[in-house]
This record gives sequence, C-alpha cells and structure tokens, in this order.
Amino acid sequence: MAPHTLILTRRPAPSTSGPQLSGGIHKPSPSFSQAYRRQCKQAHAGAEPNSPHSTRLSLGRGTSMLRKLTPIVLALSMLWASIPAPASAMSTAREVQIAKDYEQEIEETQGYVSDPLLNAWVKNVTDRLWTQRARRDLTYRIFIIDTNDINAYATLGGYVHVNLGMLDFAQSDDELAFVLAHETGHIERRHAVTEQTRNTILQVLLGVASIFSPFAYRFGNLIGGLTVAKFSRVQELQADQYGLQLMTRANYDPQAAVSSMLHLESLGESNDLVSKYFEDHPGGKDRIAHLDGYPQLDPTKVTLDERMARALHDQESARYSIAAMSFRDILKRDPNNQLAQMRMGQLEVALGQQEKGEQTLEQLAKNGDAQTRADAAVRLQRLRDSVHAMRLVHEDPAPLKQRVGDASARLEQVSAELQQRRQDGKTQVKSIVDRINTIGYEMPDFSQVDVRKGTRLEAVRRNLFAIIRNTDNALDKAPNALDQIGSLEANKQSGLLLDEQGVLKQMAAPLDLKPIPAPSLSMLPYYPEILASLDRSEGDMVRTADASRAALALLDVSLGDIDAFLKALDHVRLDFGGDISLEDYNTLVPLMKAANASVSKASIAASQSWQLFNMAKARSLESQITLLGLAYPSSRYDTLTYALKARFHLDPPDYQLMEQLGVSPGQVAAATIIAADTQSTPDAVLALAHSGHEPLVDLANTRQMNAQSLEIFLGLIYLDYTDDPTKEGPRPDRPKENPVR
Repeated sequence: MAPHTLILTRRPAPSTSGPQLSGGIHKPSPSFSQAYRRQCKQAHAGAEPNSPHSTRLSLGRGTSMLRKLTPIVLALSMLWASIPAPASAMSTAREVQIAKDYEQEIEETQGYVSDPLLNAWVKNVTDRLWTQRARRDLTYRIFIIDTNDINAYATLGGYVHVNLGMLDFAQSDDELAFVLAHETGHIERRHAVTEQTRNTILQVLLGVASIFSPFAYRFGNLIGGLTVAKFSRVQELQADQYGLQLMTRANYDPQAAVSSMLHLESLGESNDLVSKYFEDHPGGKDRIAHLDGYPQLDPTKVTLDERMARALHDQESARYSIAAMSFRDILKRDPNNQLAQMRMGQLEVALGQQEKGEQTLEQLAKNGDAQTRADAAVRLQRLRDSVHAMRLVHEDPAPLKQRVGDASARLEQVSAELQQRRQDGKTQVKSIVDRINTIGYEMPDFSQVDVRKGTRLEAVRRNLFAIIRNTDNALDKAPNALDQIGSLEANKQSGLLLDEQGVLKQMAAPLDLKPIPAPSLSMLPYYPEILASLDRSEGDMVRTADASRAALALLDVSLGDIDAFLKALDHVRLDFGGDISLEDYNTLVPLMKAANASVSKASIAASQSWQLFNMAKARSLESQITLLGLAYPSSRYDTLTYALKARFHLDPPDYQLMEQLGVSPGQVAAATIIAADTQSTPDAVLALAHSGHEPLVDLANTRQMNAQSLEIFLGLIYLDYTDDPTKEGPRPDRPKENPVR
C-alpha cells in the first residue's frame, strides 16, 4: 500500500482570514441595521456603562440563554426584531428581503459546496421542478450546504438548501427530486410567512438553523424563552403532497417519493447522520401512509397508461432495476402487453439475466404482432451475436482463489488495526464535544449592538464566524470519516470494511464452481486490478483513521485558543460610536489570529481525512461496478455506456475500445465522471492514466477533483443496476450506532 500525495479538492479551504477588513464582506441590510440601532439605543438607555463613552459588548453570565448559541442563531434574533407583525400574510417583497438577509448569515457561517458536477446535478433537477411551480412571484435558488447530515430545508423567498449528505444518500434523480420538491412545497404553501406573529417566523427560522449548524444544534434550542418550533406535522404532510404533485408534473416517477422514505427508514431514526432529518420531518411510515393515499400513488387510481409512462421514464433514465420492477408489475396486470414484454426483455439483459431476456425476446419474435416480431428478432440476433463474439479465457482458478483468500485475511488484519484507532478517535470526539459545550457559554451576544461594515467590531464578528465554520467542518468530517470506515467485528459489521468484505466474497463465490459460468468467467481477467484497488483502498482507510485523529488533536488544541479569544472578547468595551475601542481591539487581534489559524489547520486536516475516505470508497465502488458483470455480453456493456452518456453527455469508449485499452467497466465509469469534472473526454482520461501508470482515483485526486463527488456518481451508476426499495432493511454500509458527537 504505497503512500501517495493528497490533493485537496477544488472547493476553497475554510476561511483563515485575520482581522483585516476585506471588501468581500456582505453589507448589513437596512433591516439588520435598523434592528441593531434600536437595540443599541435600548442598551445605552438602560445600561450603566463603566465610562461615559463605552458599553460592554456582552451580557453578564447567566442573564440569557443566548450565550449558548452560535452567531447564526444570534443573527436570527436580530432578524426577528426587523420582522413586522402583519395583520395578513406577508408580502412577497418582504418575504424575499428577509430571505436575503438570512441567506447572508448562512453563506457567512456555513459554506456552500462549489463542486461543478454536484451543482450541475442539483440544478438539472430543480430546473425541471421549478418550471412547474405555482408561485411565479419568486425566483427560486438552490444551494448545497457542506455538511454530511442527511437533510434538506427551505427558508423563505425561494431559497432551498440541500446538505451534501443528502446528495450522497439519494439513490436517484427521482428521489432527489422528491426531497427538493417537498422543500419547495413549504415555500409554495407559504408555511413560514402566513403566520400572524413575528415569534412564529423566528421559531421556524431557528428550527431551520438548528438542522444545519452543529454548533446551534449542540448548544440548545432556546432563545429568549421561546421553544423552537419546526414546521407542524400538517405542514410537512402538505409539503409532501405538493412535492408529489410537483415532481409528477415534472415527469419524475412519483414512486420515488415512497422509495426515498423507505431508504431513510432503513437507516433508523437514531442514526446520527439522519436524526436531525427526523426531528424536522414526520417518521417515514406515517408519511408513506399518507403518500399512498394521494392520486399519484393510490393503486386504485393510477391507470395502466400512467404506470407505463413511469416505467418507460425509469428505463430511459437508466434506472434499470426500478424499471424492471415497474414492468413486472404491469405484466401482472396486463400479461399480454407486448411493449412491456419487449422492455422487460431488454431490462433482463441489462440486469444480467441473459437467459430470461433471450426467452422473452424469443416469445415476442414468435407471438407478437408484425412490428413486434421484427423488433424482437433484431434484438434477439444482436444479443446472440454479442454472446458468440465473446472471447473467454479458461484459466486455472486456483491462483486467483489463493489471492482472494489472502486478500480476505489481510482485510481482517486491517480491520483489527483500525478498531483501536477508531476507538481512540471516539474518545477524542467526546472530549472535544465536552469542551465545546463549556466554551459555548462564552459566545457573545451581537444582537445588542449595531455591527457596521468597516468597523473593528465587524472584523471581529466576521472572524468569529470563520472560527465557528472551521470548527463545524472539523467536527463534521473527521468523526464521520472514522465512523464510516466501519468494522468487521462480530455483530458490529458495518461501513466500508463490510463493503469490501462483500466484494471479496463475491469474487470468491464462482471460483469453486465447475464449470465457472460464462458471465463469471468474463470477470476473471479483472480480478488482479480489483485486488490491487482494494489494497489501495485499505491503505486509504488506515491513512483516513490517522488523518482524522490528527485533525481532532489539532481541533482540541485550537479550542484553547478559541477559549482565550472568547474570554477576552467577553470583556471588550464599545466606544461612543458603537465600535470596539482601539485598545481592546489591539488586545484581541493576536488572540483572534491564533484562534483562527489553529482551528483552520484542524479544518483543513479534517477535509484531507474526508478526501482520503472518499477515495477509498470510490475505489470500492469502481470494483463493485465491474463485478456487476457489465462486460458480458457486449450488449450489456451498451447499457452502461447509455447510462453514462445520459447522465454526463459524454461518449464513453465502446466495447472494442474498452477491450483494446484493457480497462474494466468500473474504470470506464470512473473515467467518464472524471472527464465530466475536468472538461475532458473519457478516452483522454483513460489514456492519461495508462501513460502515467496511475489509478483513476489517484488521477482524479491529482487533478483536484472532489473525491466525494466521484464517489456519489459512481454510487448512482451502481444503483441503476441494484436499487430495490422492497428489500430495504438496516443498511450494513451505514453505522448502526451514533458517532460520539
């Protein structure tokens, strides 16, 4: 397992800016400034300043629960003061203004994902959805939030957000469409703006804040004595109904609404990655029961033509497994439907059921109408020709069997080595969380002052936001990387280790058969490369564990610097103009720089550990795609090239070129994704990897590609052939226990 150089992703590193006042900081809107001025006047009127020209920045300890909240939640309290208490529903202009003000705080404290492929994917989905929206008074916008929690949320005024973790979890475009259509439903139904009080709006926004900021989530959900309220159960179900209607009008398969709920349920509500989702949304079973009652899904109301249209959409979207299930259902209802039979035969071939596909096409070639007979005969001949053209090598499987056995034993050893590292990491996380909970009480209350652009106070607040953003990033990525490595311990099997054990078992299974079936025989030439890829993946996992623990150690050190900065900040004074006095500012600057620099190091180290983990996962998925047997026969490989071209609008190498290059279907998939990310071609990427003797995952890393993006799209291609919501149970590749947070 040779070491390699880690290249950070194209996404800009978390801010490490010092107290300089750059021109890129957002100017507070009039509503913010007016609220600040009102609050500042009140503070001056009722305060007993220590000097005629100054006032303390923070409140006394124990006087407000605001001390426990992050600046983004504090900013919402400022926003609250600027929200009027209308007698009727809020105007669109006011809604948009509040949304813009709030979005500034999200952008400044969270960080958006700039990955081009992921943003293009999300935009493609929302473009289709939003052409069907009802509210034409809004311009909708979508942002990807850089956190691995599985969630999405809407605020006001057309602003929708989806967590990176949700993109990693979505099984298809259709499932993502339901998630985003649901969030759109909250805005379309004006759930956050039709209430009669400012308090309710604030509660909804604070509920949103708690789902994307680990700091806000951890430090409590009380502000000024108000219990934070999420959208009501009725509103969530209304958003489901609207989302179902919206995705159906946009020609997505509404059945994906149910499958997305089944997939979420398979994780379990106690899983930390999805627990926040279930806090904000009703449980999956409850929602599925309601979804099944709507006309789009009610089996007594969905017509056969509608079922056919959805099945055809799934097949044309390369959702082969889901399409096959749909056509199977249609044929139960209408056994003589020749279009469904033809499509079923094609899908059986795509899913590796060659004999079934051949039988289906044979029957149609004999018994169909004239046009069907002709089409079936052509497809049948093409299938048989592709099988006859295969050149299978019958080699002694014993050496491969030995190598697979050795690899399995080595994986067990790696798992044992990793368990102590993971346990040590969990201990580190628990200690860090305890320290953060203590430090949280020192968080200043900026709602009591007017933070004007260009002031020393504005520089301090901006740097405080950067410190929190970097802390959140480190506490998101390092623990998740450790946790998702998983384990092979008895009764604790999980994560990537379990995935790789499954790959090795799948490789070993046909080696004991006599004779080895042709589809399995066609995969044997790929075994050496798969084993080498798994070996590199194991090396990545070991380095992930070490890098995650190093990041946590850096974060632990940085908390001391953050604590010193916050304690000093707690005692600063504001001059008569509402700015930090020069003397206090000069005292703060070195502490602020030290805190920002140290936590930035921890954040960057955590991002590196996450990149390493996703490289390991991408290698595993590349191997799993190859083991689907997509190279036998060549007509089945055509289904892969169709799926890749449909998603990335690039031409992968055809079967003959794949053979000439000596690459596997998994490598073709990876090369196509890398080409889409780097604005190249799959052939050029494969040639570059071959000339440099560099594995494709390493090539992507060298070219500064986000490994999680590569992993996500490899996963989507794999799921095109394997997704089956009816078999969902607890997912072994996800942790069964919460990471220590």
